[in-house]
Amino acid sequence: MVCPICSWSPDTSDYVLLYETRYWRVVLAPNQCLVGRCVLHLKRHCGDVADTTPDELLEWLTVVKIIESALRTAFGATLFNWSCYMNHSYRENPSDPHIHWWAVPRYNHQVEIDDWVFEDPQFGNPYDHYRWIKAPTEIHHQIAEKIRQAIGYIDFREER
Repeated sequence: MVCPICSWSPDTSDYVLLYETRYWRVVLAPNQCLVGRCVLHLKRHCGDVADTTPDELLEWLTVVKIIESALRTAFGATLFNWSCYMNHSYRENPSDPHIHWWAVPRYNHQVEIDDWVFEDPQFGNPYDHYRWIKAPTEIHHQIAEKIRQAIGYIDFREER
């Protein structure tokens, strides 16, 4: 079984790099039902939060602060839902879990990007996990760029 989380490094057209540190990568998720929805995953393959190192955990907290600040700056996110679901990893035997956190910004207002309007119809309640919005590639990349700008991220790989 190939770990789907590991396949996000390097980037794919669906999972676009937003930010990375020594231990973590943040990628924009393909489902933008809540604009700015992204995934923070540990760079090394590790299947249990309890097996992370103190350095990885401290850096995780720093990245959470950076991402929340960037999503507030870029789109005016009101609050955040963070989840670490790894259920899909256990659908096959043997399982192959990989630590990743879903950062799901929530909005008490609409967010417009070009002529696309993103809404949070369940604001104040748990969001609908089955709601799916795949924005056109151009909009998807604009979302990524707005987040990168809010972070102040420079992708040095492009300068090579």
